[in-house]
Amino acid sequence: MALMLWALVPCRALAQAQTGTPATPPAAQPPAPATPPADAPVEELPAAGEQGDRVLDVRIEGNRRVESEAIRRALITKQGSTFDPTRSAEDLRAIWGLGYFTDVQLLVQQMPRGIAYVVRVQERPSVRAVRLQGNDELSNDDLKEQIDVKAATILDMEAVRSTVKKIQEKYVEKGYFLAEVSYKLDPVDNGANVDVVFVINEHAKVMVKEITFVGAQQVKVDELKGVMVTKEGGYFSFLTGEGTYREEAFQRDLAVLQATYYDHGFINVRIDKPSIALSADKRYIYITLKVTEGEPYDIGKIDFGGDLIVPKEKLATKMTTASRERFNRSKLSQDILALTDVYYDEGYAYANINPVTSVNADEKTVDLTFDIQKGPQVTIERIEIIGNSKTRDRVIRREMRVYEGELYNGTGVRRSKERVTALGYFETVDITQKPGSADDRIVLQVEVKEKATGTFQVGLGFSNVENFIFTAQVSQNNFLGWGQSVSASAQISGLKSLVQLSFYDPYFLDTQYLLSADFYRVDADYDGFIRRSTGGSVSLGYQFVDDVLGTVGYTREYVNVEAGTSLGAVLLANQFLSGVTSAARLSLSFDRRDNRLFPSRGFIHYGSVEFAPGLLGGTFLFTRYTAYSRLYFPMPLGMVFKTNATIGYIQQLEADKPLPISELYYLGGINTVRGYFLRSISPTLTVPRSDNPDATVTEFRTGGNKQLILNLELEFPVFEKAGIRGVLFYDAGNAYAANERLFQDRQDKVPLGLFHSVGFGFRWFSPVGPLRFEWGFPLSKRPEDEPYQFEFTIGNFF
Repeated sequence: MALMLWALVPCRALAQAQTGTPATPPAAQPPAPATPPADAPVEELPAAGEQGDRVLDVRIEGNRRVESEAIRRALITKQGSTFDPTRSAEDLRAIWGLGYFTDVQLLVQQMPRGIAYVVRVQERPSVRAVRLQGNDELSNDDLKEQIDVKAATILDMEAVRSTVKKIQEKYVEKGYFLAEVSYKLDPVDNGANVDVVFVINEHAKVMVKEITFVGAQQVKVDELKGVMVTKEGGYFSFLTGEGTYREEAFQRDLAVLQATYYDHGFINVRIDKPSIALSADKRYIYITLKVTEGEPYDIGKIDFGGDLIVPKEKLATKMTTASRERFNRSKLSQDILALTDVYYDEGYAYANINPVTSVNADEKTVDLTFDIQKGPQVTIERIEIIGNSKTRDRVIRREMRVYEGELYNGTGVRRSKERVTALGYFETVDITQKPGSADDRIVLQVEVKEKATGTFQVGLGFSNVENFIFTAQVSQNNFLGWGQSVSASAQISGLKSLVQLSFYDPYFLDTQYLLSADFYRVDADYDGFIRRSTGGSVSLGYQFVDDVLGTVGYTREYVNVEAGTSLGAVLLANQFLSGVTSAARLSLSFDRRDNRLFPSRGFIHYGSVEFAPGLLGGTFLFTRYTAYSRLYFPMPLGMVFKTNATIGYIQQLEADKPLPISELYYLGGINTVRGYFLRSISPTLTVPRSDNPDATVTEFRTGGNKQLILNLELEFPVFEKAGIRGVLFYDAGNAYAANERLFQDRQDKVPLGLFHSVGFGFRWFSPVGPLRFEWGFPLSKRPEDEPYQFEFTIGNFF
């Protein structure tokens, strides 16, 4: 029986022919050449098999881990088929394409009635371990997502090379522009396995030292730098990440810079290829951008054409762009969206509005004609929700403002996205559209990416007012995926202790009604008395229209007031009252904030009446009126301007039952009027220090039955990536006695009857919650006031 060599083609040679690069790993041993058995005569033939020979057997040799059947399935030549030498190259490519071998040989053995087709392979080694070497600045955890090579798998050189590329890109992203990444394979177990080692030479981190604009005259350089993601590095770059150069971000910057010029009317602006220079010590890079601005252009004529479903005059009212003003591409884009909404709201989901421009170079104007193609009017066939593994579909669907079977409505789709996002359960919310079963039908797909909605927080801090502060909270804002909130919290400080349990269901029993309940225990140390209360409240609300909520509630609270021992209590004995508050409450709110915890746009208006008459079985009889209005205005450079105006009034219901001192208003401190001691703004009464007739007297703060507070804040980013923002503020407010009017000046002689202050501070949105550090300077300074007041607390303001 003769063994006839038909092809002896190592896969290395094939790889070189196809890719031009060696396929054998650096540490892999070259395969031994295939030779026939020593006792088998070899016939010297130009071709081992002849066309028409039958393949009697397909033999697989050399494989240890890869199943023989897997190799046979990959072959074009099958057992029982007629042998065709011209298809051998296809067999070789198919076996090599499996990716499991470092060498493949195809041989033919002549048999009495046909041939045996022999596939001799040498397997790639298995990966025993994957290691990183030389990564000091980035940890293994930082790079784990970039590693495609996995232990206990067959070595895949494509995965090794892609990992090298991904690690290199990660270092560039982090600012290590000169980092070098390579790999080596360390054979173990006589070459049957290898350790894959990625060798990293990080070099020094490269920082953008300076960005220079050449030719920028009509647009301020500071404005151009402000729109760029690429920033010049500074002293705090290790916190903010500024100064990091990333190629993809820089390419985005070039497009944004051009758009910025378009917004100033420079439609012919040209930004040449940037020059990037590396410093001699390879620590800094310098970027130079050459700009040719050209001349600014104004808007000429504005017209509308195509499929008009409303008069041109109505479309013109949607425009913010006007003739004879400077061309602004951003405003033009907003106008196109506004015009598109007109068509979307009538069911034309495929409406397309294309601005056709006509440039008049002599007059430096651009004429605009909006060409409108409305497309077919469509109805919503189906709304699909994907990505919600925990949150139930109905929790999302009840926030939708478009419905199956109705005409498509663009405003409804936008409001639906806003409302689903406002739930706070998802990192992202996207609503896309797909064709339905017919041309006049559409499918909306709501895709959400869920985030953790449960928190466990423990915090320990120090305040100059409350001494130490300990807080703990366990909460779940999407309980069992039903959209309900449950929480338990505790707070202990030098002046206050609080334990509270809360439940909130915005759609009670899947209706439009809201149900909330709170149970609490509070001990608060006022200057002169201690108030201890235990109670709870239950509220039932109804959302009349979007964002307008009315509630009715009931509160029952057991209050114990303990007078201070250092003050004469004879005169004030009728005010240090203990008893029960039993009150009904009505409230109405209009909330259009973009974020309920950290708003930057929108408003909330709130008003309530709390009624505690004798028929409800309480000891304290009063009516309390509360209202506030808060506005939020986004400003350039990430700043937010905030305003808060609060007014309160508590009315005594029966002449023989005075208002208890524990229910009155006291201002001052970090949550009302900053710059003044906590609860130090109040009407006062002169009282003796003891029961002794010869005792000296002092001013005792009795609280007011009216309050007025005004807060203005400008919040701005400091280290945005670290969650640190700065704030400048102005506060004004006062508490007034029953015989005083709002804005009435007492002996304090304060302007407009209000205490005023200004100040600044920092806010850190830390893992334990918002931390506030603020310095207030009283402008209506009294003898007992300090020149400034520093305060620290945990929690947001307004």
